[in-house]
Amino acid sequence: MTSRDSDRGVPSEPVDATDDSRRRRHERVVSITDDDLPDAVYIEGDLDARSSAGRRVIIDDDDANVVSASGRDLRHQMENRVRDRRAEIRRRIVNRRTARFGVIVVVALIVVGVLTLLGSSLFGIRRESVQVTGAVYTDPVALEAVIDQAVGTPVLLFDTDAARDQLEAIPWVDTALVRTDFPFGLRIDLREREPVLSYPAPDGLFRVLDAEGRVLDVIDGWPFEYLLLISGDSPNLPAGAYAPVGHVGAARLADVLTGTVRDRVAELRVDAAGTDLQVVLDDSTRIRFGAARDLFDKLVRLETVFTASSPPAGSVIDVSTDEVTVS
Repeated sequence: MTSRDSDRGVPSEPVDATDDSRRRRHERVVSITDDDLPDAVYIEGDLDARSSAGRRVIIDDDDANVVSASGRDLRHQMENRVRDRRAEIRRRIVNRRTARFGVIVVVALIVVGVLTLLGSSLFGIRRESVQVTGAVYTDPVALEAVIDQAVGTPVLLFDTDAARDQLEAIPWVDTALVRTDFPFGLRIDLREREPVLSYPAPDGLFRVLDAEGRVLDVIDGWPFEYLLLISGDSPNLPAGAYAPVGHVGAARLADVLTGTVRDRVAELRVDAAGTDLQVVLDDSTRIRFGAARDLFDKLVRLETVFTASSPPAGSVIDVSTDEVTVS
């Protein structure tokens, strides 16, 4: 006890050295560790701004250091980190889009290159690879012109529709099927028209007609394998043209004549308007069909006549109406 303590009346107590060590034992430091993150250290004390004279403690993830900063510094650091993070995200998006665009460009270039190669003359149609079927009466010169245009043209670029139209413009051709065979081939399948009769024109040449009245050919001399049509109004038509109405009606009749009559037909006669269609048999019997319509019904009436009896040679059989007459 000192004199001053004695004066104040405060009893003097000895200082216990164990109090300081006991106080130190109560002060705890907690460390939180993680395998992937830096160690977080808890520092005993009050982090409130009021009790720390306006200062805060920041744990920096990058270097695991404890840094003291003001509120303004804290906001500035957080803004920098957010800005850096956004920039990194934008950079990754741009890189991803650039990579995708690059892949698309590469694929497009490959496709263009392949198509360019396939569309080159390396894969052009070759003459020895051209196959034609069904061409019997088709004009060989016109057919060869179509083939000449095709040879050398790339298979992928050859216009088969245009070639088909050219072939079907040939008088004898009814339908044409054109297709390419990769890498060098071309196939042409033709179906020709069926001729049914012929007629002599004023120029002395014969026109061969099909059932639709189309002029298939112009020849010198009568083609006796076809029925003969005689008309005072026969025009000089070129191959590929269509005959007048009367000639068309006669051609349709020639196409549907039954065997009972066809083998005995000497000639057909008709006017240009097709109002007086007649068939002359080899015994001079004349069959009048009238207008070139309802031909099937008229042929049925004619068959009835020949089935019931055999008309005498030189008779006139009128089947143009329902009331059939034989005179």
